[in-house]
Amino acid sequence: MNILITNITISEYTGTETYVKELAIELINRGNLVEIFALIMGDLSQELIEKGINVTSNLKQLKLIPDIIHAHHNINTLKVINFFKFTPVVFFIHDRTSVFDHPLKHKNILKYVAVDYNCKERYFLENNFKEEDIEIVYNWVNTDRFSLKKQINKQLKKALVFSNYLNENNVYPQIKEACKELGVEVEIIGYSSGNICLQPEKILHKYDLVFAKAKAAIEAMATGAAVIVCDFRGLGGMVTTSNMKHFRDFNFGMKLMKNIPTKNNLIAEINKYNSGDTIKVSEYIIKESNFILAVSHLEEIYSTVITDFKNQIKGKYKSSFLQYIFIYRYTMVNLTKFRVKSRFPKLYAFLIFYFKKK
Repeated sequence: MNILITNITISEYTGTETYVKELAIELINRGNLVEIFALIMGDLSQELIEKGINVTSNLKQLKLIPDIIHAHHNINTLKVINFFKFTPVVFFIHDRTSVFDHPLKHKNILKYVAVDYNCKERYFLENNFKEEDIEIVYNWVNTDRFSLKKQINKQLKKALVFSNYLNENNVYPQIKEACKELGVEVEIIGYSSGNICLQPEKILHKYDLVFAKAKAAIEAMATGAAVIVCDFRGLGGMVTTSNMKHFRDFNFGMKLMKNIPTKNNLIAEINKYNSGDTIKVSEYIIKESNFILAVSHLEEIYSTVITDFKNQIKGKYKSSFLQYIFIYRYTMVNLTKFRVKSRFPKLYAFLIFYFKKK
């Protein structure tokens, strides 16, 4: 298959960007031809280009006519659909609140996918889709990278904050205070904290407990770490055998973060650490979030959509002029912010500081 993947950015090593990287490499390993279209490019784009994958922000520089478009984000998906007018699309939502994940309606989109029930609700509760028309394809973990460590410590000693969003200005100070009171050493990695780690799989084995959400949480669990779902949005709590299925249904994400991450609330969750329970959670996530099976399922979806499109089947949710206006109006401001941040980081930092003062 010729597969075109879209993403708003292929620049940093964040959620959907690493998702695209892993997916593209595995699809190519299976004999498919893959290209990537992004509106903003950066370090990750260059890495993929060096691996021989065509990543471009110019549709005219694509080398293949795709059989299928695996689409993330509305504004760039709209550009691709208008360029490849006779190619079917599978549209994915990874985020409940992002303007870029507002679902796009178009006759060429034959399949709509969400990564969890929270994103599925965005389709049918907020945008008048029928619930039965939305399929969930959960986030995966690549166990070739994130392998289970040989021993899980009975005594909690070291913790890690594994997040691109937590830092000294939001929840990290409370986490440090809670860990200090319990005699637990804690460190942090991620873009927002300035401690960037491009290969977390090489260090996660050092930690007994990880504070994370979504894909990062899944990756940490696969290595044998206990996980507390936590972010600037709030505190979800320790993943245990009693709640792991429910937490997975909502992608270990924002829908679960109902508590305030105060020091005392964090201490209560940290005290739930149990090495026996942790290994059961890890075994569950390794089995249920299998990367190879997930990509095989995506290939099946692609093949079905391609066949249906050839048989003149069209998507039931049609586009409208009002939809175009809505998407352009609410995405262009955010896209401009992305571009300024990417190309002029010092200017972006100054503007953020200036307007916060105002």
